[in-house]
Amino acid sequence: LDDAAALGGAGAAVVYSWLRLSSLKQLHWYAGNNYQGKDMASMQERLAGRIAHKAATAEDPTARGLMRASLAFLPRGGGNGDDIRMGILNIMRQHGIKEGHRPGIEDPFIAQWHQKLHSNTTPDDVKICEAYLHFLHTGNWDDFWEHLWNNARLTREDLAGMKAGWRSDGITGPAYHMPHMIDSFKHYLWILKTTHGGGDVDSAMNFARHGLPGDVAWEVDDMLQNRDAWWVPGKIVEIREKMLHVWQNDAPNRDVVMLDATLEKFFRTKVESVDHAAMSADDLLGLLELSLKNATLTQDSPKLSMALSYLRAAMGEANGARWSESWAKTMDAALEYCALAMEHDMDFLCYATQSAANIIAAKSTKTDPKYLINFGEENVRSHVVFVVSQLISSLRPTVRAAAGRSPWLIASVGDAALETYAGVAKIETLSEIQGEDFSSAPMVCFTEKLGGLEDIPAGVKAVVTKSPVDLLSHIAIRARNTNVLLASVADDALWANVVAMNGEHVRCAIVDEALVIEKANVSSAATTSASASASTTKVSIKPYTPSESWVITPDAYVESIVGGKSKSLAEMAKELAASDAAAGVDVPGSFALPFGSFERALAEDTETRAQLDAAVRAIESSTTASERRDALAHAREIIATQLVCPSGLEAPLTRAAKTLNADADMERVWDAVCGVWASKWTERAWLSRKACGIPDADLNVAVLLMELVDAEYAFVLHTANPVTGDADQVFGELCVGLGETLVGNDPGCALGFTVSKSTGEITIRSVPSKLQGHFAPAGGTIIARSDSNGEDLEDFAGAGLYDSITAEATEERVIDYASSVLVWDAAKRDGLITRIAEAAKAIESYRGAPQDIEGAVVG
Repeated sequence: LDDAAALGGAGAAVVYSWLRLSSLKQLHWYAGNNYQGKDMASMQERLAGRIAHKAATAEDPTARGLMRASLAFLPRGGGNGDDIRMGILNIMRQHGIKEGHRPGIEDPFIAQWHQKLHSNTTPDDVKICEAYLHFLHTGNWDDFWEHLWNNARLTREDLAGMKAGWRSDGITGPAYHMPHMIDSFKHYLWILKTTHGGGDVDSAMNFARHGLPGDVAWEVDDMLQNRDAWWVPGKIVEIREKMLHVWQNDAPNRDVVMLDATLEKFFRTKVESVDHAAMSADDLLGLLELSLKNATLTQDSPKLSMALSYLRAAMGEANGARWSESWAKTMDAALEYCALAMEHDMDFLCYATQSAANIIAAKSTKTDPKYLINFGEENVRSHVVFVVSQLISSLRPTVRAAAGRSPWLIASVGDAALETYAGVAKIETLSEIQGEDFSSAPMVCFTEKLGGLEDIPAGVKAVVTKSPVDLLSHIAIRARNTNVLLASVADDALWANVVAMNGEHVRCAIVDEALVIEKANVSSAATTSASASASTTKVSIKPYTPSESWVITPDAYVESIVGGKSKSLAEMAKELAASDAAAGVDVPGSFALPFGSFERALAEDTETRAQLDAAVRAIESSTTASERRDALAHAREIIATQLVCPSGLEAPLTRAAKTLNADADMERVWDAVCGVWASKWTERAWLSRKACGIPDADLNVAVLLMELVDAEYAFVLHTANPVTGDADQVFGELCVGLGETLVGNDPGCALGFTVSKSTGEITIRSVPSKLQGHFAPAGGTIIARSDSNGEDLEDFAGAGLYDSITAEATEERVIDYASSVLVWDAAKRDGLITRIAEAAKAIESYRGAPQDIEGAVVG
C-alpha cells in the first residue's frame, strides 16, 4: 500500500482493481484454497484499516479517492448502486444470458432492464424485480404486467419510457421463462431493497456510530428515519461535511471512512430516483451544484473543485439577470468546464483501472475474460460523479437556447455543392482513416472524437463530430482551406440523429446556425463523384535559395531563404514601429536556421544520412498503413536521436540561443531543432504532400528560434471573419496562457469575440471553458518553430503540418475562471479586446489585405 500510494493515482488504481476483481471472485487465490475464518477476518480488518488510513493521508488526491472507493470491496463496505449494476451482470454471466455482443440466451427483457440499471436505478426497480420473480414462478408474461399494475401502478407505457440513452427503446420485453434463476433474483431483490431502502447505510452507521460525535450520529439517524423525504440529498451532503474532521486525520476511524463512502453513494441513489424531466431548470441547477459539492467534499479532485467554484459564480447575476443571454453564455461555459473536469477524471479512472485489471488478470489462472471487457467503463458508470454527467446533459440544451446559441458549431461551411450531394455517410474515427483516399466515392465522416490535429483525407467532403472544435484550430483551418464542411454538436439527441444517417447518401445544408443532414438523390452522386475524381490538385513549390550562414538574424529573413513565419515576423517588427496604433505591441526576439540547414547537417553526418535514406525507402515501399506508420516513426527517431550538430553550426547556434535565453541548455535546444526537422515525416505531413504531388525533396523546413514569452493570455485573430467572409469584422479567440491551447484544439471554448472595424462594437461569441492552459516554464525557454516552404500555398493546407517544440517543457495548469477578468470584468476584458483589434487593424492596413495573426499578452 505504501508503494501504491507513492505512485499516486496509478498505484491506487492497482489496489482498487485488485480488490474489485477479488470481490468478484476472479483472482486465483479463491481457487482450491482454504483459510481459517479468524485469519481472514484479521487480514481483512488490517487491510481495511490501512486502506482507510491511505484514504485520509495519501498525498495525491486521486489516490485518496481511489483508496476510499476500494473500501466498498472489503468488509463493512455494504451494498450500493454499484452492487445493483454488477449484480445484474453477474446473473447474466452466471446463467449464460446474452450481454451486448457476447453470445448467449436471447432475453429481450433482461437486456433492456440491464441497460436501464447500468444508466440509473430507481425504487421502481424493486417493483420490476418483484414482478419478474412472479413471472418466473408462473411462466405467463402477462402476469408480469398484471403484478406491476396491482402492486406499483406501473404500466407498459411507463416501462417503455424508461430509456437508457439513444440506443434504448425502454423496457418492453418479453422475457424468456427461466425458473432456475429464481434464487438468483431473490438475492438480487434483496440487493435492490437494501440499496433503495438505505439498508447499506444502516449497516455502515451501526459500525460507525461509536466513532461519531453525538450530534452527527443523531442527524444520521434522523435522516435514515426520513430517507424518502425530498430534503435527504441536501442533508447527506451536510452530514458528510460535518464528518470530515472526524476521519481526515492521521488516525482515521475506518468505520467512519466507510460510512462516508457509503453516504456518498447513497446520495447518488437518491438523486437518480428523482424525475429530472419534471424539474425546472433552476431546480436542476441547484441539484447539480449539490451533486458537485457531494463529489468534491473530500478534495479528491482539484479540477472538480474548481468546476464547482465556476458553477457557483455563474449561478449568480454578475453577468446579467438569470436566464438572460449574457448570463446563459457564462453558464454554458461553466457547464462545459464542469463536463471537461469530470471527463478528465473519469478518463483517467477508466484507463488506469482497465490497465491494472488487464495486468493483474494476466497473472491469474481464474479470471474469466468476460469480467475484463469494459472493466474500466463499469468503474466510471459506478462512480458517484456519473450523476453529474446526467444533470449536465439535462441542462445544456436549455442553457444554450437561452444563450441564443444553436447546439451546432459550424467551423467551415464547405462547398456549396454539398447542398445537393455530399457523399455516403459513414461512422469513422477520423484519426483511424488517415492516408486513405475516398475520391472515387466521396464520404461524410461522422467521428465522435476529434483531436484537432488530424488531416482530412481526400474525398472526405464533410466532417461532423460530437467533440468541441475551436474555429481557429489546425483542423478548422485545414477544413476551410480545402473547402470541407466541419461541424460539431454536443447535444446527445442531435448526435443520435446524425449517426442514424450512417450508410445513407446524404446532402448537407447550413440553415441559420444549424447543420441539416438529409438523404440525397442518389442520381446526384454519380455527377458529383465523377467531377471530384477528375479534379486532383497538384501543387508546386518554388525552390529555395541556399544560404551560406547556418543562423541568420531578422534583417536577413527573405522569402527564398526562410518561410512565411520568419518573414512575417521581421516585416511586422517594421510595421509596428511605423504604426501609431501599435504602442505597447512588440514581436519576440528571434533567429532562424534557413532552408537547406537540415540537408547540410545530413551531408556532414553520413551515417545518419544513410540510415534516413533507408528509412525513407521503407516508407515508400510500405504496403499497409501499419507498415507506413512504423517506417515514418523510425525516420523521425533517426533524426531526433542520431543527427549530430555540425561543427560549423555549434558556435552560431549557441550565440543565438544564449541571446534569447541566457540559461538555455544547448543539448535541449538541439533536440528541439531536430524534433522540428523530424516532423517532416509525421504521417499527416507525409500524406498531405503525397495527396498534392509534392516530392519530399521539394519540401524544406527552416527553423525559427524564438523566445517563448511568459504569456498571460494568447490570441489568434483574423482581420476578416473566416466563416462569413465579413471584411468589417475582426474575428478572434483568446485563451489563458500560451497559444497551444488554441491551435491544438484543446477541449472547451476560448473567449470568442468579433469586433466591428467601423463601429468598434464588441460581440462576445463564447465565454472561456478550457480546462487547462499551457505556460512557459520558470526562467523561460526557447521555442523552435517549423517554418516550411509548404505553408501559405494556394490549394495546399500546409499550416500546422510541421511541429514546433520548446527546449524546456511547458507547464500545464488548471485554469480558475471563478475569478478571471476574462469572465467577470467586462471593462478590462473589452479594453484588452479593443487593444488587440486596433493592432490587428493597423497591421492589415499596412499590408493591404486581410491577415491571420497570432499573439500573446505579457504582463
